[in-house]
Amino acid sequence: MRVQVDCYPCILSQLSELAKKAVGGEEERHALVRRLLKLVLEADRETTPPEFAAMFHSVVTELSGIDDPFRDIKDRSTELGLALLPELRRTAEAHPDPFEAAVRLAIGGNIIDYGVNPNFELHEAEKRIREVFDLPFDRELCAEFRRRLDAAGSIFYMLDNCGEAVIDRLLIERYRDKITVGVRGYPILNDVTRREAALSGIEGVRIVDTGDRAPGVSLRHSGRELLDAMRGADVVVSKGQGNFESLDEGCERPVFFLLRVKCRVVAERVQSPLGSIRLIGRNL
Repeated sequence: MRVQVDCYPCILSQLSELAKKAVGGEEERHALVRRLLKLVLEADRETTPPEFAAMFHSVVTELSGIDDPFRDIKDRSTELGLALLPELRRTAEAHPDPFEAAVRLAIGGNIIDYGVNPNFELHEAEKRIREVFDLPFDRELCAEFRRRLDAAGSIFYMLDNCGEAVIDRLLIERYRDKITVGVRGYPILNDVTRREAALSGIEGVRIVDTGDRAPGVSLRHSGRELLDAMRGADVVVSKGQGNFESLDEGCERPVFFLLRVKCRVVAERVQSPLGSIRLIGRNL
């Protein structure tokens, strides 16, 4: 999904937040924001929102020397996910349809997103995750999702945020013998890299990374290993908004997007209200 006009207010908000994290003085922040704005003005129309984020963070790292400004919140999010997982697993197992419950909870975990909402309160996460059982959900498509995963010889599962990735284990562990898990190549926002995948307890599966810093899968810049794994899979599972923005118009494989709708542009794209939970199928 190419950047839309309505994406620019969010982009400007990200610039402001990054400047606050990266440098201390007001003049330094102004200089950084001006440099980042220049990148926005020079970008081509094919640039996706995640690709913008990658460009911004590369500059911030260069100027500040801080490679992973979200590490603390990533680790606290992962710790929360690990604390919640046993009870969430019991909730899924006790549900009349444990697979549907696992899908709902995996989507619910996508609320832990500091890229869209830098002021997200982590202590609200459990309540926001559990509310998925009270929200509208496409149960018919979920049944098709299960049929596709069960029949697939290979599955590619693209992770998104820390904390959320722990809950993704409810699905990943069902298909451990035929799943490849994708992560970010370098630290970006509160997204999962190889480091956080290990801390999340994701093991016994092949893990590949994007090779770049975008909080999504860049079809122009991600590494061959990940793109080959995705393009060779019978089914692709894409978690979160950043991956949706990257792959909605570019993934040619059967793909299921699992996400919370957290911005107006995506809400219009998927014709759903803000805050809704969506399972979306493409190329089925």
